[in-house]
Amino acid sequence: MWAVAACAPSPRSGGEPPPDASSHLTPDASGPTACFEPQIAGTATIGNADVQGCAIWNNVSRMSGSVTLTRGTSSFTMAFSNGLTFVGSVSSSNQVTLVNVEPHTFSDGCGWQSTETLTGTLDPVTCVLQLSYAYAEMVVQDNGACATPCSGTANVSLEVTPIIQ
Repeated sequence: MWAVAACAPSPRSGGEPPPDASSHLTPDASGPTACFEPQIAGTATIGNADVQGCAIWNNVSRMSGSVTLTRGTSSFTMAFSNGLTFVGSVSSSNQVTLVNVEPHTFSDGCGWQSTETLTGTLDPVTCVLQLSYAYAEMVVQDNGACATPCSGTANVSLEVTPIIQ
């Protein structure tokens, strides 16, 4: 990060040359801040996502509105104000993997679990997330008469507009 300051000419007298300011400028060695590190609040807008109809516990429609993105060295969290939270990681090559796992009960009397996964890339210059969505469900408590699990996929474009305070 660079700091720039403007100054007026020195009121010195005596013909002394002004000091060479360029020899005193040094860039911040830490470099630019990584996208969303440590945290940013914003508004998420989701583009078209067509998920298979059998994916009854998908949360695609809830992936919009107020969201907080939190990033650590390799950790990444996307928490929507409606309670939906994806937790995962971001690699040094800006590959993102986020997961939301929820338990469910169903009319078949079995215990179920849905897993939603967002994978893709985080552009380090524009901070845009390009994500693919995958949905899977599985029986976690079988009573012997469980329905057939469903899986589905969708391409998701998720745009987060930071809230500037």
